[in-house]
Amino acid sequence: MKHLFILLAFLSFNGFAQTNCHCTLKGIVASKENKEKVPGAYVYIKGLNKATISDAKGQFILSDLCPGTYTLVCQMASFDPIETIINLEDEKEEDFLLSTHDEHLQEVFVQGRKQEITSQSRTSLSVEERSQKDGLSLGEMLKGLTGVQSLQTGSSVSKPVIHGLHSSRVIILNQGVRQEGQNWGSEHAPEIDPFVSKNIQVIKGPGGLRYGGDAIGGIVMLEPDALPDSSAIHGSLQSIYFSNGRQGVLSGLLEGGIPRKKGWGWRVQGTLKDGGNVHTADYYLSNTGLKEENVSLAAGYKSNLWGAEAFVSRFHTVIGIYEGSHIGNISDLERSIARDRPLKAFTPDEFIRRIDRPNQDVWHDMAKIKAYYHLPNGATLRATAAAQSDERWELDVLRAGKNINTLRFNLNTHSGEFLYDETNSNKSWKGQIGFTYLDQGNITSGNRVPNPTLTTSLLPNYSLQNIGFFAIERRATEKWELEAGLRFDAKEIETHRPKANFSPTILRNKQIFSGFSGSIGLKYHWDPLTESQLTISRAFRAPGGNELFSNGVHHGAGAYEIGDPNLKGETGTNFSLSTNFKPERWDIELGLYSNHIHNFIYLRPEVVNGVAVYATTVRGVFPIFTYQQIDARFQGVDFQASYAVSSRISIQQKTSLVRAFDTQNDQYMVNIPADRFEYLVRYAFKKNNAYISGGVTQVSKQKRVEKGSDYAEPPAGYFLVNLNWGIKMRRFDVNLRVSNALNAAYRDYLNRFRYYADDQGRNISLKVSYSI
Repeated sequence: MKHLFILLAFLSFNGFAQTNCHCTLKGIVASKENKEKVPGAYVYIKGLNKATISDAKGQFILSDLCPGTYTLVCQMASFDPIETIINLEDEKEEDFLLSTHDEHLQEVFVQGRKQEITSQSRTSLSVEERSQKDGLSLGEMLKGLTGVQSLQTGSSVSKPVIHGLHSSRVIILNQGVRQEGQNWGSEHAPEIDPFVSKNIQVIKGPGGLRYGGDAIGGIVMLEPDALPDSSAIHGSLQSIYFSNGRQGVLSGLLEGGIPRKKGWGWRVQGTLKDGGNVHTADYYLSNTGLKEENVSLAAGYKSNLWGAEAFVSRFHTVIGIYEGSHIGNISDLERSIARDRPLKAFTPDEFIRRIDRPNQDVWHDMAKIKAYYHLPNGATLRATAAAQSDERWELDVLRAGKNINTLRFNLNTHSGEFLYDETNSNKSWKGQIGFTYLDQGNITSGNRVPNPTLTTSLLPNYSLQNIGFFAIERRATEKWELEAGLRFDAKEIETHRPKANFSPTILRNKQIFSGFSGSIGLKYHWDPLTESQLTISRAFRAPGGNELFSNGVHHGAGAYEIGDPNLKGETGTNFSLSTNFKPERWDIELGLYSNHIHNFIYLRPEVVNGVAVYATTVRGVFPIFTYQQIDARFQGVDFQASYAVSSRISIQQKTSLVRAFDTQNDQYMVNIPADRFEYLVRYAFKKNNAYISGGVTQVSKQKRVEKGSDYAEPPAGYFLVNLNWGIKMRRFDVNLRVSNALNAAYRDYLNRFRYYADDQGRNISLKVSYSI
């Protein structure tokens, strides 16, 4: 009874108290500095479940409070909090004047990539595709992007082909600088380490007016991430093993900032490769090993007003050239081309890592400085200066034990760009205007360009100067984007030849080429899911030194090449239309293009009326290829579609079709990509970002070739099965890839060594990446 009485008394008292909790507290929160009202301030009473937030006028109110003494708190981000003691009896007003303070937050890093002004369609390697193909050459990495294939010389050398065009018609931008090397030959792969660049994308068609009108095929852009400006050190280490050729790849990167030096950043990167003889489905290919050592350094400073960056790199590779491409006489060469399997002498029974002659030994050095300055009107001044040195030795097989059959190319280039850039301004029309220059010297004999010593080199010594002026304007609205650009290029090339070997009399000849390039493009957003892009462009390309002056054996290609000094500049007119449609679960892209090239410079096999013609030299017998000028039409279709069957299962299909025709002689052309189709099924697991995928690549036989126009008929079409598996575990990223999983025997039409041997067989690669 006592406990029941106490409980009833307590409840009675509590009920009485509740009936007296009618007090109200209100007030205004304002800034002490300027007396402006502060909305969103948090006001509460310590120890009670009573809180509110000031409204748009800075007012707050707390009601149904009991009389008593309380601690009232007001706090707001960027202001000092206030605590005050209040005695509450009925209704009370309590205003707060908050003092501002500096809010120190943890650093947040935002990274992005500048969208290049161009009217052409673009595509890029996804993070997953990049991870699967790390360790491969640039040409092999890009193979499989819609509209992009690879021109090969054997299994170790490849270069990108865009819409059927390659070499000097495809500009490669390495760190924002045009890559300058002996890029004319099919066996002259880009001297680039893809590990340096995190973003690799392809611009298809002649739309990159900023970098030159000669990009009739397109542009390959390799861009690194921005240099860090945090003092923390980050990096990665990638180890890759390829079963075919037993090739090992090791690449590492380390980057960071400078303590207490805001805005400064640095990066160091290096790659090593070592592999031996490649194996087809049935046999080893002699002397097909590869060695590579690369290193690069970058450092820079950036602020809100200006910034500068320096970059240096060295690329060195030794590439074995398949011995079966160098034959001693015509009958042996013809038999070698006709055979299904190479001679025993060129297919060793066991794996060999050593690289013998013939081989290529290539050194490429680059140094670059770039800077920017933001103007008050929102525009930016940008300047870039670069120097490149490309030295290539092509070593033929020894003849009579003498080390004389050697080609040497030493290409030195100085280039620069000055740009007025409104891309990041607030103007409706945003443009770029600027000029580029290039000064180049090629040495094949002697120590200086003007003083050659030999007449027997594949190319003469020559000097080259090119200057270009361009202007691009772009306007974007919510529904459409319009871009127009114009460029003028002038190129002067001067050859230097001795009258005879070691003669002091030097014969010089100067040629000048000039022309305009331009483009206009319109992108229209039909709705949030659909957009179309139409581009009309004109491109001008002056002939290269190899096209004008080649006359001799090209060891790496196993061919005798003949140029024509009377060649004119190419002019291409390109029409392209692409549409991207992304309904629920779908991502569909369709591109159509037609490229008409007047005075197209065509490397044609010397087969006359179905009869093959060969060059017999002291170095052996070689197929002959001559540079000729025709009118050509390139047309094609790029198609890509992906469908998400579920949140874990997706399927994808890609199609690349190219049709090329010699309109001047009313016939098909050689060395044009065959139809290519790819199919992929992917499954994603729940944990660790793991996935597994399987795909089939189907390449058709190239039937659009004139009969008897080449040294060998196009090979049969083929199917390749590829498997991929990947998983991420904290700092580790592991990828397993099986290429040509069924070990199919095949020959690719775009491989210059298809005359002699099969392509690479099954190749299993394992990549382990660790990030810090």
